Amino acid sequence: MTISEEMAGALLAMRFEQIPSSAVSSAGKLLLDHFCVAVVGSSTPWGRAVLSLGRQTGGAAESLVYFTRTKLPSPAAAFINGTYAHGFELDDHRGLGAHPGAVVIPAAIAAGQRRGVDGRTLLTAIVSGYEVLARLSTAMRSIGQTGHHPTGSLGAFGSAVAAGIVLGLGRAPLVSAMGLAGNFATGVTEFYRGGMEKRLFAGRAAESGVLACLLADAGITAAPTIFEGEFGFCRSFGGKVDLSGMLDGLGHQFHIDQYFVKRYPCGGFAHPYVEAAVLLRRKNCVLLGDMENAAALVIEGRKLTPAHANLSVRDVLSAQYSIPYTVAVTLCYGPPTTEAFSDGAINDPVVTSLLERCQLVAREDYPGTGRVTVRLKDGTELTEEAVDPQKPALQIDKQEIIDKAVSLFAPFTGLEGARRLVEGLDNMVGNLEEARDIRQVMELMPVFAPAG
Repeated sequence: MTISEEMAGALLAMRFEQIPSSAVSSAGKLLLDHFCVAVVGSSTPWGRAVLSLGRQTGGAAESLVYFTRTKLPSPAAAFINGTYAHGFELDDHRGLGAHPGAVVIPAAIAAGQRRGVDGRTLLTAIVSGYEVLARLSTAMRSIGQTGHHPTGSLGAFGSAVAAGIVLGLGRAPLVSAMGLAGNFATGVTEFYRGGMEKRLFAGRAAESGVLACLLADAGITAAPTIFEGEFGFCRSFGGKVDLSGMLDGLGHQFHIDQYFVKRYPCGGFAHPYVEAAVLLRRKNCVLLGDMENAAALVIEGRKLTPAHANLSVRDVLSAQYSIPYTVAVTLCYGPPTTEAFSDGAINDPVVTSLLERCQLVAREDYPGTGRVTVRLKDGTELTEEAVDPQKPALQIDKQEIIDKAVSLFAPFTGLEGARRLVEGLDNMVGNLEEARDIRQVMELMPVFAPAG
Protein backbone atom coordinates (compact mmCIF):
# COMPACT_ATOMS: atom_id res chain seq x y z
CA MET A 1 0.00 0.00 0.00
CA THR A 2 1.04 3.59 -0.53
CA ILE A 3 1.70 6.06 2.29
CA SER A 4 -1.63 7.82 1.81
CA GLU A 5 -3.51 4.49 1.78
CA GLU A 6 -1.89 3.35 5.02
CA MET A 7 -2.37 6.77 6.57
CA ALA A 8 -6.05 6.88 5.65
CA GLY A 9 -6.63 3.38 7.00
CA ALA A 10 -4.91 4.08 10.32
CA LEU A 11 -6.58 7.41 10.98
CA LEU A 12 -10.08 6.29 9.96
CA ALA A 13 -9.76 3.32 12.31
CA MET A 14 -8.75 5.53 15.25
CA ARG A 15 -11.41 6.27 17.85
CA PHE A 16 -11.60 9.08 20.37
CA GLU A 17 -11.09 6.64 23.24
CA GLN A 18 -7.67 5.69 21.83
CA ILE A 19 -6.35 9.23 22.07
CA PRO A 20 -4.34 9.85 25.27
CA SER A 21 -5.89 12.28 27.73
CA SER A 22 -2.84 14.54 27.39
CA ALA A 23 -3.46 14.87 23.65
CA VAL A 24 -7.16 15.62 24.22
CA SER A 25 -6.21 18.23 26.81
CA SER A 26 -3.67 19.77 24.43
CA ALA A 27 -6.29 19.87 21.67
CA GLY A 28 -8.64 21.77 23.99
CA LYS A 29 -5.97 24.33 24.88
CA LEU A 30 -4.97 24.78 21.25
CA LEU A 31 -8.64 25.19 20.30
CA LEU A 32 -9.05 27.96 22.86
CA ASP A 33 -5.87 29.66 21.68
CA HIS A 34 -7.05 29.29 18.07
CA PHE A 35 -10.32 31.08 18.70
CA CYS A 36 -8.58 33.80 20.70
CA VAL A 37 -5.96 34.62 18.08
CA ALA A 38 -8.67 34.52 15.41
CA VAL A 39 -10.41 37.40 17.18
CA VAL A 40 -7.36 39.56 16.48
CA GLY A 41 -7.19 38.36 12.87
CA SER A 42 -10.84 39.24 12.34
CA SER A 43 -10.08 42.87 13.20
CA THR A 44 -7.39 43.29 10.53
CA PRO A 45 -7.92 44.85 7.08
CA TRP A 46 -7.40 41.43 5.46
CA GLY A 47 -9.79 39.80 7.90
CA ARG A 48 -12.50 42.32 7.13
CA ALA A 49 -11.81 42.02 3.38
CA VAL A 50 -12.30 38.24 3.22
CA LEU A 51 -15.46 38.45 5.32
CA SER A 52 -16.89 41.13 3.02
CA LEU A 53 -16.10 39.06 -0.06
CA GLY A 54 -17.60 35.94 1.50
CA ARG A 55 -20.83 37.77 2.27
CA GLN A 56 -20.98 39.16 -1.27
CA THR A 57 -20.44 35.72 -2.78
CA GLY A 58 -22.90 33.98 -0.46
CA GLY A 59 -24.08 30.41 -0.96
CA ALA A 60 -25.53 27.64 1.18
CA ALA A 61 -25.76 28.56 4.89
CA GLU A 62 -23.73 25.58 6.16
CA SER A 63 -20.98 26.81 8.46
CA LEU A 64 -20.57 29.78 10.78
CA VAL A 65 -17.97 32.46 10.21
CA TYR A 66 -16.33 33.05 13.58
CA PHE A 67 -17.65 35.95 15.71
CA THR A 68 -20.59 36.61 13.38
CA ARG A 69 -24.02 35.19 12.67
CA THR A 70 -23.06 34.71 9.01
CA LYS A 71 -23.20 31.19 7.60
CA LEU A 72 -21.55 30.27 4.31
CA PRO A 73 -20.65 27.14 2.35
CA SER A 74 -18.14 25.10 4.33
CA PRO A 75 -15.12 25.80 2.06
CA ALA A 76 -15.75 29.55 2.24
CA ALA A 77 -16.17 29.50 6.03
CA ALA A 78 -12.95 27.52 6.36
CA PHE A 79 -11.14 30.08 4.20
CA ILE A 80 -12.32 33.07 6.24
CA ASN A 81 -11.78 31.44 9.62
CA GLY A 82 -8.33 30.18 8.64
CA THR A 83 -7.41 33.67 7.46
CA TYR A 84 -8.54 35.04 10.81
CA ALA A 85 -6.48 32.51 12.75
CA HIS A 86 -3.27 33.13 10.79
CA GLY A 87 -3.99 36.81 10.44
CA PHE A 88 -1.54 38.32 12.93
CA GLU A 89 1.32 35.88 13.54
CA LEU A 90 -0.16 34.59 16.80
CA ASP A 91 -1.14 31.01 15.91
CA ASP A 92 0.49 27.80 17.09
CA HIS A 93 3.51 26.19 15.42
CA ARG A 94 6.30 23.67 16.02
CA GLY A 95 9.36 25.46 14.65
CA LEU A 96 9.26 23.86 11.18
CA GLY A 97 7.22 26.58 9.55
CA ALA A 98 3.79 24.90 9.48
CA HIS A 99 0.95 26.38 11.55
CA PRO A 100 -1.55 23.51 11.88
CA GLY A 101 -4.21 25.16 14.04
CA ALA A 102 -5.04 27.77 11.43
CA VAL A 103 -5.66 25.14 8.74
CA VAL A 104 -6.81 21.99 10.53
CA ILE A 105 -9.26 23.51 13.00
CA PRO A 106 -11.21 25.76 10.57
CA ALA A 107 -11.52 22.89 8.08
CA ALA A 108 -12.71 20.42 10.71
CA ILE A 109 -15.20 22.87 12.21
CA ALA A 110 -16.58 24.05 8.86
CA ALA A 111 -16.95 20.53 7.44
CA GLY A 112 -18.22 19.26 10.79
CA GLN A 113 -21.06 21.78 10.74
CA ARG A 114 -22.00 20.71 7.24
CA ARG A 115 -22.57 17.18 8.54
CA GLY A 116 -23.49 17.93 12.17
CA VAL A 117 -20.94 15.70 13.89
CA ASP A 118 -20.48 15.28 17.62
CA GLY A 119 -17.69 16.90 19.60
CA ARG A 120 -15.60 13.77 20.03
CA THR A 121 -15.54 13.16 16.30
CA LEU A 122 -14.42 16.75 15.80
CA LEU A 123 -11.61 16.41 18.36
CA THR A 124 -10.48 13.14 16.77
CA ALA A 125 -10.35 14.86 13.40
CA ILE A 126 -8.35 17.78 14.78
CA VAL A 127 -5.81 15.50 16.48
CA SER A 128 -5.50 13.52 13.23
CA GLY A 129 -4.94 16.64 11.13
CA TYR A 130 -2.22 17.85 13.48
CA GLU A 131 -0.61 14.42 13.28
CA VAL A 132 -0.42 14.46 9.50
CA LEU A 133 1.16 17.91 9.47
CA ALA A 134 3.61 17.02 12.24
CA ARG A 135 4.89 14.06 10.28
CA LEU A 136 4.87 15.76 6.89
CA SER A 137 6.61 18.93 8.10
CA THR A 138 9.31 16.77 9.70
CA ALA A 139 9.77 14.77 6.49
CA MET A 140 9.94 17.98 4.44
CA ARG A 141 11.72 20.24 6.90
CA SER A 142 13.67 21.93 4.08
CA ILE A 143 10.61 22.92 2.04
CA GLY A 144 11.01 26.57 3.05
CA GLN A 145 14.42 26.63 1.41
CA THR A 146 12.78 26.03 -1.97
CA GLY A 147 10.61 29.15 -1.61
CA HIS A 148 7.43 27.38 -0.50
CA HIS A 149 5.79 28.46 2.75
CA PRO A 150 5.06 25.28 4.76
CA THR A 151 1.64 26.36 6.05
CA GLY A 152 0.21 27.00 2.62
CA SER A 153 2.08 24.20 0.87
CA LEU A 154 1.59 21.38 3.39
CA GLY A 155 -1.53 22.64 5.10
CA ALA A 156 -4.12 21.20 2.73
CA PHE A 157 -3.03 17.65 3.65
CA GLY A 158 -3.83 18.23 7.33
CA SER A 159 -7.09 20.01 6.59
CA ALA A 160 -8.14 17.31 4.11
CA VAL A 161 -7.63 14.55 6.67
CA ALA A 162 -9.49 16.49 9.36
CA ALA A 163 -12.36 17.39 7.03
CA GLY A 164 -12.48 13.86 5.62
CA ILE A 165 -12.93 12.35 9.07
CA VAL A 166 -15.80 14.63 10.06
CA LEU A 167 -17.44 14.19 6.67
CA GLY A 168 -17.33 10.42 7.09
CA LEU A 169 -15.28 9.62 3.99
CA GLY A 170 -14.19 6.04 3.37
CA ARG A 171 -10.57 5.13 2.83
CA ALA A 172 -10.55 5.41 -0.97
CA PRO A 173 -12.15 8.88 -1.06
CA LEU A 174 -9.84 10.09 1.73
CA VAL A 175 -6.83 8.86 -0.27
CA SER A 176 -8.13 10.81 -3.25
CA ALA A 177 -8.71 13.86 -1.06
CA MET A 178 -5.05 13.76 -0.02
CA GLY A 179 -4.06 13.37 -3.65
CA LEU A 180 -6.13 16.40 -4.57
CA ALA A 181 -4.72 18.36 -1.62
CA GLY A 182 -1.24 17.86 -3.03
CA ASN A 183 -2.36 19.71 -6.13
CA PHE A 184 -3.85 22.62 -4.18
CA ALA A 185 -0.61 23.78 -2.55
CA THR A 186 -0.25 27.54 -2.16
CA GLY A 187 2.15 30.11 -0.79
CA VAL A 188 5.64 31.23 -1.82
CA THR A 189 7.94 33.25 0.41
CA GLU A 190 8.24 36.36 -1.73
CA PHE A 191 5.95 37.92 0.89
CA TYR A 192 9.08 38.73 2.90
CA ARG A 193 9.37 41.80 0.66
CA GLY A 194 6.05 43.12 1.93
CA GLY A 195 2.37 42.58 1.14
CA MET A 196 -0.71 40.82 2.52
CA GLU A 197 -0.62 37.54 0.62
CA LYS A 198 0.83 35.50 3.51
CA ARG A 199 -2.23 36.38 5.59
CA LEU A 200 -4.28 34.19 3.22
CA PHE A 201 -2.09 31.07 3.16
CA ALA A 202 -3.73 29.24 6.06
CA GLY A 203 -7.23 30.14 4.98
CA ARG A 204 -6.56 28.90 1.47
CA ALA A 205 -5.11 25.64 2.82
CA ALA A 206 -8.13 25.14 5.08
CA GLU A 207 -10.50 25.80 2.18
CA SER A 208 -8.50 23.46 -0.08
CA GLY A 209 -8.77 20.57 2.36
CA VAL A 210 -12.54 20.88 2.61
CA LEU A 211 -12.89 21.27 -1.15
CA ALA A 212 -10.65 18.24 -1.78
CA CYS A 213 -12.91 16.11 0.42
CA LEU A 214 -16.11 17.31 -1.22
CA LEU A 215 -14.66 16.61 -4.66
CA ALA A 216 -13.44 13.18 -3.62
CA ASP A 217 -16.85 12.40 -2.15
CA ALA A 218 -18.37 13.42 -5.49
CA GLY A 219 -16.22 10.85 -7.26
CA ILE A 220 -13.10 12.78 -8.28
CA THR A 221 -10.07 10.52 -7.90
CA ALA A 222 -6.40 11.42 -7.49
CA ALA A 223 -3.00 9.74 -7.29
CA PRO A 224 -2.58 7.46 -4.25
CA THR A 225 1.19 7.98 -4.57
CA ILE A 226 0.97 11.72 -3.87
CA PHE A 227 3.66 11.50 -1.17
CA GLU A 228 6.24 9.03 -2.49
CA GLY A 229 5.68 9.21 -6.25
CA GLU A 230 8.56 10.19 -8.53
CA PHE A 231 6.60 13.25 -9.60
CA GLY A 232 4.47 13.46 -6.46
CA PHE A 233 4.20 16.35 -4.06
CA CYS A 234 7.20 15.64 -1.85
CA ARG A 235 9.84 15.32 -4.55
CA SER A 236 8.37 18.19 -6.55
CA PHE A 237 8.24 20.64 -3.66
CA GLY A 238 10.55 19.54 -0.92
CA GLY A 239 14.26 19.51 -1.74
CA LYS A 240 15.66 17.02 0.76
CA VAL A 241 12.84 14.66 1.78
CA ASP A 242 12.83 11.78 4.27
CA LEU A 243 9.52 9.89 4.31
CA SER A 244 10.81 7.00 6.41
CA GLY A 245 9.02 8.12 9.59
CA MET A 246 5.69 9.16 8.09
CA LEU A 247 3.83 6.10 9.35
CA ASP A 248 5.78 5.20 12.49
CA GLY A 249 3.36 4.69 15.37
CA LEU A 250 0.52 6.38 13.49
CA GLY A 251 -2.65 6.09 15.55
CA HIS A 252 -0.65 5.35 18.71
CA GLN A 253 1.93 8.14 18.92
CA PHE A 254 0.74 11.75 18.99
CA HIS A 255 2.54 15.03 18.38
CA ILE A 256 -0.16 17.59 19.18
CA ASP A 257 1.35 18.00 22.68
CA GLN A 258 4.50 19.43 21.10
CA TYR A 259 2.99 22.43 19.32
CA PHE A 260 3.94 25.80 20.74
CA VAL A 261 1.60 28.56 21.83
CA LYS A 262 2.99 31.96 20.90
CA ARG A 263 3.39 34.72 23.46
CA TYR A 264 4.08 37.63 21.09
CA PRO A 265 2.54 38.61 17.71
CA CYS A 266 5.61 38.00 15.56
CA GLY A 267 7.51 35.17 13.90
CA GLY A 268 8.28 32.31 16.29
CA PHE A 269 11.98 32.50 15.45
CA ALA A 270 12.04 36.04 16.93
CA HIS A 271 10.55 35.11 20.30
CA PRO A 272 13.85 34.20 22.02
CA TYR A 273 15.36 37.55 21.01
CA VAL A 274 12.22 39.41 22.11
CA GLU A 275 12.37 37.66 25.47
CA ALA A 276 16.02 38.72 25.88
CA ALA A 277 14.96 42.32 25.18
CA VAL A 278 12.10 42.03 27.70
CA LEU A 279 14.56 40.90 30.39
CA LEU A 280 17.08 43.60 29.47
CA ARG A 281 14.46 46.31 29.81
CA ARG A 282 13.04 44.88 33.01
CA LYS A 283 16.44 44.61 34.73
CA ASN A 284 17.89 47.90 33.46
CA CYS A 285 14.96 50.24 33.00
CA VAL A 286 16.71 53.17 34.71
CA LEU A 287 19.93 52.83 32.72
CA LEU A 288 18.11 52.33 29.43
CA GLY A 289 15.61 55.12 29.98
CA ASP A 290 14.18 56.18 26.64
CA MET A 291 17.11 54.52 24.80
CA GLU A 292 18.96 57.82 24.31
CA ASN A 293 21.80 56.37 26.40
CA ALA A 294 22.26 53.51 23.93
CA ALA A 295 25.28 53.87 21.66
CA ALA A 296 24.62 50.56 19.90
CA LEU A 297 22.25 47.62 19.83
CA VAL A 298 24.06 44.37 18.99
CA ILE A 299 22.11 41.24 18.04
CA GLU A 300 23.98 38.02 17.36
CA GLY A 301 22.92 34.44 16.80
CA ARG A 302 22.01 31.65 14.43
CA LYS A 303 18.63 32.91 13.17
CA LEU A 304 19.84 36.08 11.50
CA THR A 305 19.11 35.03 7.94
CA PRO A 306 18.50 37.76 5.35
CA ALA A 307 14.74 37.28 5.60
CA HIS A 308 14.79 37.68 9.40
CA ALA A 309 17.49 40.37 9.79
CA ASN A 310 15.68 43.21 8.02
CA LEU A 311 16.68 46.63 9.35
CA SER A 312 14.38 48.58 7.02
CA VAL A 313 10.82 47.42 7.66
CA ARG A 314 8.21 48.77 5.26
CA ASP A 315 4.94 47.32 6.51
CA VAL A 316 3.43 45.38 9.40
CA LEU A 317 4.34 41.91 8.12
CA SER A 318 7.97 42.79 7.47
CA ALA A 319 8.10 44.19 11.02
CA GLN A 320 6.70 40.95 12.43
CA TYR A 321 9.38 39.02 10.53
CA SER A 322 12.28 41.29 11.50
CA ILE A 323 14.29 40.24 14.55
CA PRO A 324 15.95 43.70 14.79
CA TYR A 325 12.58 45.48 14.73
CA THR A 326 10.96 43.19 17.31
CA VAL A 327 13.95 43.66 19.63
CA ALA A 328 14.06 47.43 19.13
CA VAL A 329 10.36 48.02 19.75
CA THR A 330 10.53 45.82 22.86
CA LEU A 331 13.51 47.73 24.28
CA CYS A 332 11.73 51.00 23.64
CA TYR A 333 8.26 50.16 24.93
CA GLY A 334 8.20 46.79 26.68
CA PRO A 335 6.72 43.39 25.76
CA PRO A 336 5.24 43.77 22.27
CA THR A 337 1.47 43.72 21.84
CA THR A 338 -0.53 44.02 18.64
CA GLU A 339 -0.05 47.79 18.87
CA ALA A 340 3.72 47.33 18.47
CA PHE A 341 3.02 46.09 14.93
CA SER A 342 1.11 48.95 13.41
CA ASP A 343 1.92 51.63 10.88
CA GLY A 344 2.39 54.14 13.67
CA ALA A 345 4.78 51.91 15.60
CA ILE A 346 7.00 50.98 12.69
CA ASN A 347 7.44 54.68 11.85
CA ASP A 348 8.05 55.72 15.45
CA PRO A 349 11.25 57.87 15.48
CA VAL A 350 12.41 56.35 18.78
CA VAL A 351 12.32 52.86 17.27
CA THR A 352 13.76 53.83 13.90
CA SER A 353 16.59 55.72 15.63
CA LEU A 354 17.51 52.62 17.64
CA LEU A 355 17.43 50.49 14.48
CA GLU A 356 19.95 52.87 12.94
CA ARG A 357 22.30 51.97 15.80
CA CYS A 358 21.73 48.22 15.40
CA GLN A 359 24.57 45.85 14.51
CA LEU A 360 23.85 42.27 13.40
CA VAL A 361 26.30 39.40 13.88
CA ALA A 362 25.16 36.18 12.17
CA ARG A 363 26.90 33.23 13.81
CA GLU A 364 26.08 29.68 12.75
CA ASP A 365 28.48 28.43 15.45
CA TYR A 366 26.73 30.31 18.27
CA PRO A 367 26.42 27.81 21.16
CA GLY A 368 22.87 28.85 22.01
CA THR A 369 20.20 30.65 20.03
CA GLY A 370 21.71 34.11 20.30
CA ARG A 371 21.97 37.17 22.52
CA VAL A 372 21.03 40.82 22.68
CA THR A 373 23.46 43.47 23.92
CA VAL A 374 22.89 47.18 24.49
CA ARG A 375 26.14 49.15 24.58
CA LEU A 376 25.71 52.42 26.47
CA LYS A 377 27.51 55.65 25.66
CA ASP A 378 29.70 55.29 28.76
CA GLY A 379 30.94 51.89 27.54
CA THR A 380 28.71 49.76 29.79
CA GLU A 381 27.37 46.63 28.09
CA LEU A 382 24.04 45.10 29.09
CA THR A 383 23.53 41.58 27.73
CA GLU A 384 20.89 38.86 27.84
CA GLU A 385 20.90 35.43 26.22
CA ALA A 386 18.03 34.60 23.89
CA VAL A 387 15.80 31.97 25.53
CA ASP A 388 12.55 30.82 23.95
CA PRO A 389 9.52 31.74 26.11
CA GLN A 390 7.08 29.69 24.02
CA LYS A 391 5.65 26.59 25.68
CA PRO A 392 4.32 23.40 24.06
CA ALA A 393 0.65 22.68 24.58
CA LEU A 394 1.46 19.88 27.03
CA GLN A 395 3.22 22.27 29.40
CA ILE A 396 1.18 25.42 29.06
CA ASP A 397 -1.57 26.13 31.55
CA LYS A 398 -4.95 27.19 30.21
CA GLN A 399 -4.80 30.30 32.38
CA GLU A 400 -1.77 31.46 30.40
CA ILE A 401 -3.84 31.29 27.22
CA ILE A 402 -6.64 33.21 28.92
CA ASP A 403 -4.25 35.90 30.15
CA LYS A 404 -2.72 36.22 26.67
CA ALA A 405 -6.15 36.59 25.11
CA VAL A 406 -7.37 39.19 27.60
CA SER A 407 -4.29 41.31 26.90
CA LEU A 408 -4.90 40.95 23.14
CA PHE A 409 -8.57 41.92 23.28
CA ALA A 410 -8.39 44.74 25.83
CA PRO A 411 -7.38 47.42 23.25
CA PHE A 412 -10.57 46.60 21.31
CA THR A 413 -13.08 45.96 24.10
CA GLY A 414 -11.66 47.30 27.36
CA LEU A 415 -10.54 44.98 30.14
CA GLU A 416 -13.97 43.82 31.29
CA GLY A 417 -15.16 43.31 27.74
CA ALA A 418 -12.05 41.25 27.04
CA ARG A 419 -12.69 39.06 30.04
CA ARG A 420 -16.28 38.44 28.96
CA LEU A 421 -15.20 37.59 25.44
CA VAL A 422 -12.59 35.11 26.62
CA GLU A 423 -15.02 33.58 29.10
CA GLY A 424 -17.48 33.00 26.27
CA LEU A 425 -14.84 31.29 24.12
CA ASP A 426 -13.65 29.19 27.06
CA ASN A 427 -17.20 28.02 27.78
CA MET A 428 -17.69 27.15 24.12
CA VAL A 429 -14.56 24.97 24.05
CA GLY A 430 -15.50 23.43 27.39
CA ASN A 431 -18.84 22.26 25.99
CA LEU A 432 -17.32 20.66 22.93
CA GLU A 433 -16.26 17.20 24.07
CA GLU A 434 -19.75 16.15 25.19
CA ALA A 435 -21.62 17.91 22.38
CA ARG A 436 -23.92 15.77 20.25
CA ASP A 437 -23.88 18.27 17.40
CA ILE A 438 -21.14 20.87 17.09
CA ARG A 439 -23.55 23.22 15.36
CA GLN A 440 -25.18 23.78 18.74
CA VAL A 441 -21.80 24.60 20.29
CA MET A 442 -20.93 27.03 17.51
CA GLU A 443 -24.13 28.92 18.25
CA LEU A 444 -22.42 29.92 21.52
CA MET A 445 -19.76 31.80 19.55
CA PRO A 446 -19.68 35.40 20.83
CA VAL A 447 -20.13 38.13 18.25
CA PHE A 448 -17.20 40.51 17.86
CA ALA A 449 -17.36 43.53 15.59
CA PRO A 450 -14.26 45.73 15.94
CA ALA A 451 -14.43 49.31 14.86
CA GLY A 452 -12.79 50.27 11.58
